[in-house]
Amino acid sequence: MSLTQMILHQFNTIYGLIIRPESTQYLEEELGDIIQRNNLQKNNISNIIEEIANAYIKQNGQVDFVELEKLQEVFKALQISQKEKIRDVETMTPEEVDRDKFFHVINVFDIPRWKFSNENKGFIRHDKPKVIGIFSSKAPVYSERFDLINQRLKRKSGYLKRFTGSNKFENKLPSLKDLRGREGEEFTIFGMLTFSEGKYQLEDRDWQIWLDLSECEIHGFYTEGNFILAKGRYIEVQKFKVTSIEHPPLEDPDDTRKEFGHLDFLGIPNSLEDEEIIKRYEREWKNTFLVIISDLWLDQSKTLVKLRTIFKIYQDENSIPFVFVLIGNFLSEPFVNTEAHSAKYRAAFDGLGNLIAEFPSIARYSHFVFVPGYSDFCLNGRSPQRHIPNIYTSRLKSKIPKAVFTSNPCRIKYCSQEIVIFREDIVYKIKRNSIRTPRLLNAQESPEIHVTKTLLQQSHLCPFPLFMKPIYRDYDHTLRLYPVPDVLILADMYQDYSVDIPMSRSINSNLENSTTKKCHCLNPSGFSSGGYKWMVYWPWSRKSESCKLPS
Repeated sequence: MSLTQMILHQFNTIYGLIIRPESTQYLEEELGDIIQRNNLQKNNISNIIEEIANAYIKQNGQVDFVELEKLQEVFKALQISQKEKIRDVETMTPEEVDRDKFFHVINVFDIPRWKFSNENKGFIRHDKPKVIGIFSSKAPVYSERFDLINQRLKRKSGYLKRFTGSNKFENKLPSLKDLRGREGEEFTIFGMLTFSEGKYQLEDRDWQIWLDLSECEIHGFYTEGNFILAKGRYIEVQKFKVTSIEHPPLEDPDDTRKEFGHLDFLGIPNSLEDEEIIKRYEREWKNTFLVIISDLWLDQSKTLVKLRTIFKIYQDENSIPFVFVLIGNFLSEPFVNTEAHSAKYRAAFDGLGNLIAEFPSIARYSHFVFVPGYSDFCLNGRSPQRHIPNIYTSRLKSKIPKAVFTSNPCRIKYCSQEIVIFREDIVYKIKRNSIRTPRLLNAQESPEIHVTKTLLQQSHLCPFPLFMKPIYRDYDHTLRLYPVPDVLILADMYQDYSVDIPMSRSINSNLENSTTKKCHCLNPSGFSSGGYKWMVYWPWSRKSESCKLPS
């Protein structure tokens, strides 16, 4: 894609702006100088174009045409801001730099909604999904999930083949309609697993076929609503005999961002020139760590005693955590909307605020991120879940300046890393609803590892039918795991565990000069309910540790 095409794609296709020829020429000249001066790659310059488009909209609103004079103002303002930022940060030692500038807590309700467009072969900002074909009677979320994973598969070497005498690629995964009239032939097919009339079937956008799983050996967990690859033979009209099934392969997040020009998936774009600086300080702050505590029942006196012990240990050792991630449920019983229960909830957070204030170093320097549990103000059980209302937390926030009450799930951006936090008992849900109890090959294939990998492969925190796990359909995009995050924290009651899930590289990756990237997945099970355990995570080394106090 040429520089002109990249500019037009970002402004016209992605952001819906019509950029005039003189504005396009201006950007070509300016960006050409930047490319030559900094020896940049295509994906990096796309990131800069996106930042310019974002800044133009913020300054001028969602206008129809991009005017040259206004574009020049935006571009020069970005240049000045960037030069000042680089000059300030590059001349400062790690001790002088404010780490807080590299730390963001993202409420998922603020995440921009991107939808993959088959027509544009890329993501576009989207308000109302269009529903076509077999999904017309279902929630639009399924068609968007299908497109998201399907475009990923189309770029995988294992599902591509070359045309004869050409360098172009052709998808080897046929649509389900393509199977008609080809009885007896073997295929690998892709679609959503559903259950109807006592039988399993596979659906794509246009068709559905019945699955014969009688001779299929299953490894891992598969539930309704999962998008799967099924290998087997088309034996008769709308019937497919399956020999094996698998989840879609993972994609390295660097490959995702290279393909889509570093789209601002979180709503907090980082300019290109910051990348090396960010990595440098991430390395310098190698002792930075996060403390993660789940199921913190604040209405139990022993919980506060144990929490005081933890705070005292860190303060006495002069090892102050950069972040405390405190995850609900925050009471030992579900929230009930009564005056007495509201008073109890408010008193619980008031008491926690008083406790934290007893440790001045922690209260002053540590960030506190509060993520609600499913029993905290989630009366209908739907995801995503909004933050705990200010009426219950205002006193705590007045004493703890860096306290943030956010959504469930939520995301944290620290330096170069994206961290996803989700409070849900997901392991039992997937095990209970799996189409068949799987046969695990070895001790390393534990149920919790299979479940975690399933979420990443499905690119979604709730890859179920809506009757199995209700969600707010307009916010289904907030539950995506795409690109794959660097860290996934599942606050599940199942048991403590941590595991590194390796990504797979695309056919376009430079395998000689790249290493396999991994998603670090960890699960801190209940603190109050599970023996006063918590977990610690060090971003630089990407290592975690499970800790426990004496009972």
